[in-house]
Amino acid sequence: MPWWLWGIVGIALIALETHTTRNFTLFCVGASAIIVAAMAGLTATQPWAQWLAFGVLSTGTLLWARDWLATMLLARADGEPEFGNVVGQIAVPIDDLPALGFGKAEMRGTTWSVHNATKLVIARGQRCRVSDVKDLTLWISPE
Repeated sequence: MPWWLWGIVGIALIALETHTTRNFTLFCVGASAIIVAAMAGLTATQPWAQWLAFGVLSTGTLLWARDWLATMLLARADGEPEFGNVVGQIAVPIDDLPALGFGKAEMRGTTWSVHNATKLVIARGQRCRVSDVKDLTLWISPE
């Protein structure tokens, strides 16, 4: 197979990965194809050697690099809460909240489940700041 065809296949697989699966399978196979393209372009390798190298590289990257990539790149996404944009916003409890208790509060015109993150009683209507979001529950503290 010509070196440029390996390169096209590799780039196409990586592009397809970014728009579909996002589990790094196609990325690893595409990166292997690009490495074989470089190998075929720089040296005169036989087609069977190209396919052998492609198979070995694809298997190796799938077994080793895919898990590493997922751990390194997707761990950053998990560190930020899905509703991280509400942290720091103002919520107003609908009822009195006991110390470290749970209840309801209004924020941005919507009623949310809230957790009093302090050892203080929060009175109904008192302005509170959202400090965290866990499992769709806002953790609030009085201002």
